Formats: sequence, structure tokens, C-alpha cells
Amino acid sequence: MKKNHMEILFVLGFALGVALPNFLWKTELESNGLPGLYLLTRVSKGMPANPEYFIYVMKTRGAVYALCMLCGLSVFGLPVSVAASVWMGFLMGATLTVALLEFGVEGMFLAGVLFFPQYLLYVPASLALYRRSFQSSLRCWKNQRGSAQEKREYGFFCVCIGALLVAGMFLESYVNPPLIEKVLDELHFFPGM
Repeated sequence: MKKNHMEILFVLGFALGVALPNFLWKTELESNGLPGLYLLTRVSKGMPANPEYFIYVMKTRGAVYALCMLCGLSVFGLPVSVAASVWMGFLMGATLTVALLEFGVEGMFLAGVLFFPQYLLYVPASLALYRRSFQSSLRCWKNQRGSAQEKREYGFFCVCIGALLVAGMFLESYVNPPLIEKVLDELHFFPGM
């Protein structure tokens, strides 16, 4: 596979995330009341910028990234990397699409604000991690043992990517909530909130 295979899988996941809600809108999503569930829970006033929210983000996002880092040292890194790349794209595409279908252009704008600024770090760092985990795991599939030097390089890479991801988690916990609140106040998106 080419070097940019994780980016291609991310875009395919994003396209699937855009397409699927459009196909299921009238039949499943609208009738079950699922549209905007993520959007509504994420923008609720119950998620202020505070240390407890940072710990929550560290546990939820950090566990996924740590799993991917560890799986990169085994045969499991390949399927985990592929699934994680597609899933991240799918969630972004589906969130934007459902917000557009449920709330119109303003909803899509608000959904875009949900991803800002942390996804400026999450997306490139995640895709780099998935790519490296995929490549490392591919050696395991070919029964090639990595040298001690390669394992040290992988460990250093994981520490650097981990630092970027923690910075993204910090942005998600402390910068994003006030930004969302400001946008909600300006747009008068949810009256009475």
C-alpha cells in the first residue's frame, strides 16, 4: 500500500459518514430521534472547561490512542489502525452531516466548531500514529522481528505523538468549551439555554 493509505481510509470513512446519514435519515435516524445526539450532548452546558473534563477526555481518547500504540507492536496493529482511521473519518463526516440535516447550515457550523481547535492536532497526529502502527504491525505479519533500534524509534515516535495528542486533549478540555459557548450565545442556537 502507498504511504498515504491511512489518509485514503480516513477520507473513505468520512465519505461513508456523509453518505450513510443521508440514506438512513428518513427511515431510521429521524424516526428514532437519534439526530444530533452527539451534538446535543457535547454542546450542553454540563461540559465546562475544568480538570474533571480533562481527566475524562484523557481516559476516553487516551485509552484508544494507547491501545493503537501498543497494538503496533503486534499483528493487531494492522486491523486496529485501519479500523481507527476509517472510524475517525466516519464520525467526523456523520457528525457534520447529521448536524446539517437536523439543524441546517448553522448546525453544521456548530458541529465544525466541535472539532476546533483540537482536531488540528488530532487528525494529523492520529493518522501518523495509525500509519506507523500499521507499518510496524505489517512486519509482525511477515514474521520479521524489529531490531532494538527500531523499537526505540517506535517508542520515541509514540512519546512525540502522545505529546501532540495530549495537547489536543488540553485544547478540547479548556479551549473548545468556551468557544462552543460563545458560538451558542452568538447564534442563539438553543433558546433558553
